[in-house]
Amino acid sequence: MPIEGSLREFALHDIFQLLHMSRKSGELRLVREPAGTSGVVVFSGGAVVGATLGEASPRLGYMLLNAGKITEADLFRAGELHAEDPGRSWGEVFRSLGVVEPDELKKYLKFQVEEFVYEFLDWHDGHFLFGERPVADDECLAWIPVESLLMEGARRADELSALGSPVESAEAVPRLAQGAAADGGLLDLTPEEWEVLGRVDGSSDLKAIAWTLGRSEFDVSKIVSTLSNKGLVEIGSQKEVARTKPPHELALDLAGELIERGELELASSKISSVLKAHEDEPRAHYMAARVLERKGDLRAAEQGYENALSFDPLAKEARQRLGLVRLKLGNIDGAARAWRAYLKMVPDTVERRRVQRALSAVRELQIVVSEFDGRERP
Repeated sequence: MPIEGSLREFALHDIFQLLHMSRKSGELRLVREPAGTSGVVVFSGGAVVGATLGEASPRLGYMLLNAGKITEADLFRAGELHAEDPGRSWGEVFRSLGVVEPDELKKYLKFQVEEFVYEFLDWHDGHFLFGERPVADDECLAWIPVESLLMEGARRADELSALGSPVESAEAVPRLAQGAAADGGLLDLTPEEWEVLGRVDGSSDLKAIAWTLGRSEFDVSKIVSTLSNKGLVEIGSQKEVARTKPPHELALDLAGELIERGELELASSKISSVLKAHEDEPRAHYMAARVLERKGDLRAAEQGYENALSFDPLAKEARQRLGLVRLKLGNIDGAARAWRAYLKMVPDTVERRRVQRALSAVRELQIVVSEFDGRERP
């Protein structure tokens, strides 16, 4: 008989304890509200043996990459294989590539399962459903006693609390503090602190920073708390980020809405005003190119996207659109270069998979074109 209910009425700690004490085997399905994020925890004999989080992300891949276990080429190849069969787990993909020693892969899979569970334990709104079923051996990514997970989760919460951390959740957004290095002194930071500080851009939350670094949200939260205590970063929320946007960014937000509604002339006017005052603003160049692309002026759009990338080489949206515009202009090799660069910059999302499919098609087209070029003329 299924066990289901609301996370407001039943804490996940209690649900885990119940499944542990009754030695249950099966799936605990979770949905977080209002975000709608979903997750699954697999139990076997009352122990946690697997967990997945409903986000299309190669988190395992980034952990392996940042640990030096795989190369960017390995990660790219794994992304291609996963795009061909999205139902396949990332663990299976890396196992099939044979680029990681089995024992190492098992260690990182266990780490990922633990991190997913710790994230679930912070969910307080939503609902759960547990269904009993046999669990196959190949589903057992780890064997983790529930007590150890709950104790570690409590320890992490206590440690963050003892730090007096202003970090309230993984959705907190760190930003560089104004005048942090105004005194010109040297910063005495650990390599881990430098690594996290380098990812602080004022818009990425702790979850995103942890994910791209292949680190736990707990570790990143501790480091950000330390950086905050040193006066290097300030911590806010996504809502605060929106409230503190400068006028030109708000104007670009409005321009983006106008583009979506097809009001291209009005959007162009607002973008032009921004560029007059901020000619080195990459987002403005990107949006100007979007208007030109919508109008069908592909040559000018291509130049606009290149302008955006000249000011911000990490502008992934500009890189993606540049590939598409070049393809429309018949520049197959240029499109492939832009898309290869784009795929190195973004996590695994639906949009990334779309670009992967497009790049695979472009590669096939390059092969066919080269075959025609190599054929003797009659």
